[in-house]
Amino acid sequence: MRFLLQGVGNTLKRHYETYLLEYELAHDDVDGECCLLCHSSAAGDWVNCGICGEWAHFGCDRRQGLGAFKDYAKTDGLEYICPHCSVTNFKKKQSVANGYSQGAMSSRPL
Repeated sequence: MRFLLQGVGNTLKRHYETYLLEYELAHDDVDGECCLLCHSSAAGDWVNCGICGEWAHFGCDRRQGLGAFKDYAKTDGLEYICPHCSVTNFKKKQSVANGYSQGAMSSRPL
């Protein structure tokens, strides 16, 4: 079943690239999706950020350790997190960890 769904998705993607993408690029009034990294609507392997919902070409994200596009394209695959959300989440985790450790230290009896 999953193979069938991937086939349908790939067919829809090819249809979009063939018929709709050129129209969107030629008409400024059409709000087409563009890559959050290169700001282009060019065809390619697209991934959707699981946090902010923005789209990016997988090839535009050159961070180490991302793996292969096929790992994200599977329905039960990895969740893509864009560079902006990765940095934001890292900073949030640090501040929570720092706040927790400072709070724990201040509540100790003297």
